[in-house]
Amino acid sequence: MQQTGIQKSPPPVVSYIFAYQPKNTLQPFTQHITKAFWLKHKAQVMASTTIIPSEMITVTVQPTTPLTATQSRIPVPTSLAPNEVLIKVHVAASNPKDWLHLVTRKLSINSGDDLAGTVVATGNEVTLLRVGERVAAFHPMFAPYGAYAEYSVAPAHTVLKIPSTMSYEEAATIPLVTTTAALTLFRRQRFVAPWEISPTAEKTHNAKPLLIYGASTSLGLYLVKLAKLAGIGPIIAIGGGSSNYLEKHLDGNVGDVFLDYRSGTSKVQEAVRTILVEKGLDLKHAIDAYSESGSWVSIAQLLTTGGKLSVFSGANQYAESEIPASVEILYTFVGTAHEGAYRPGMPKQPPPDEARGDIAFSEQLFRWLEEMIGQGKFEGHPFKVVPGGLNGIADGLNILRDGKAAGRKLVYHVV
Repeated sequence: MQQTGIQKSPPPVVSYIFAYQPKNTLQPFTQHITKAFWLKHKAQVMASTTIIPSEMITVTVQPTTPLTATQSRIPVPTSLAPNEVLIKVHVAASNPKDWLHLVTRKLSINSGDDLAGTVVATGNEVTLLRVGERVAAFHPMFAPYGAYAEYSVAPAHTVLKIPSTMSYEEAATIPLVTTTAALTLFRRQRFVAPWEISPTAEKTHNAKPLLIYGASTSLGLYLVKLAKLAGIGPIIAIGGGSSNYLEKHLDGNVGDVFLDYRSGTSKVQEAVRTILVEKGLDLKHAIDAYSESGSWVSIAQLLTTGGKLSVFSGANQYAESEIPASVEILYTFVGTAHEGAYRPGMPKQPPPDEARGDIAFSEQLFRWLEEMIGQGKFEGHPFKVVPGGLNGIADGLNILRDGKAAGRKLVYHVV
């Protein structure tokens, strides 16, 4: 892979990065400007310059019981691929996969992939992001320089600019889970993405019932929010105790309903069937945002012939005999946003060409998210700040592992 060096001046002053340079090269700005240019643009130059230290703190999470984490100092990246962005992390956020993947694979890595901060350097092919801009990013899973650190690296196509009105804490809750939800709705389930719908057109082509199980989870809520923006529905949302935030996104006037899963599987199935009969609906789309303990089986039984059920746990094969043969199970692997492919052994994969298209799709998603956030039409998830900054990573992941996050995203102040 082609690399773009971040050239440094003699220590302790390191890496001056100047946004006005031709082709976004990362040369020290003093090599490129004349005295006249400096006098004319001094304020802009100073605003576009940042100093990057030679080392940073990073956190490695160990798959112990309970989970543990250690800190170490490593060099800040001194080169970037042409499409990469170096980000000073202000806030990192956790996802369940941050501990689950480590335990199942027996890995010890910096497993954080959600972050918000400021751009401090860009590769020479990055044109839409500038040094100093506030951003949120989805870091590629298992790649170096994860989010649990003072600096992180992400490809530009999964970095989005955020307005000054949005906090870093809220912004950090958005990237990975929104990508997961969008890939599920608009790639695997094949609903039409909202940016592909004319603003003046009726959204009738997406007016199909959608069942979301685990709708009170962060993934479930982002599925609901994206579905509403795309005109998908009515929505049958099945969730639990942390449903107050969910219910404000449902609209009973268009037939959205909330069902509490704690009433029991058979009663939930009965309630769903009653709704479908009373409203004359044909249910062909369902998403199991929980995807544990065989939850998908009872959901699959609610779908009619040709139905599609999306799941998220790669540890299952989804081959239970109770699943109707007429129902297609679709596994979402959010890593396709960066890799454009599923990994060997993953269940229920789409055709390779479809997975390859997920990279370009993710670019469109992040540009659209910038617009929606800027217009106040898309928001982050309720969050809880875990005390201790990077020292609190293990505490936060153990809260997630124990199922005690209470419907909130856990975030950490890094600076």
